[in-house]
Amino acid sequence: MFVDACAIVSMMAGEETAAAYGQALVDAKSPFTSPLAAWEAIIVLSRPDQLDCRYSEAEGAVIEWLDARGIDIRECGSPRTALNYAVAVAEKHGIGRRYLSNFDCFHYAYAKVAGQPLLTLDQLLRDTDIDAVP
Repeated sequence: MFVDACAIVSMMAGEETAAAYGQALVDAKSPFTSPLAAWEAIIVLSRPDQLDCRYSEAEGAVIEWLDARGIDIRECGSPRTALNYAVAVAEKHGIGRRYLSNFDCFHYAYAKVAGQPLLTLDQLLRDTDIDAVP
């Protein structure tokens, strides 16, 4: 299962959605995320309303959290295929304020290339053809 940045942030920050993500993660076999998803989580968690820290400190926290849960950071499949999926989902579902973010397009693409479900509660991602959990 591909672990989306929003899921990482939710669980690390103890947000309302953390329990649903956590349960789905317990049931996952070989969960993984991408460097891009980890970077998005680092950006969000470094903000003043989160950990209020330097990027390098947020990186340490994210890496430690991922390692403790057995979530690998890896690239998967063909980069060209991932790019193709990201472009296709952006063309179909859009990019911008009321649409998928640039990061979301690549989270979708990584899960699609790997043939794995995407751990996300993001309704915009759930409206795509991806297998989303929980």
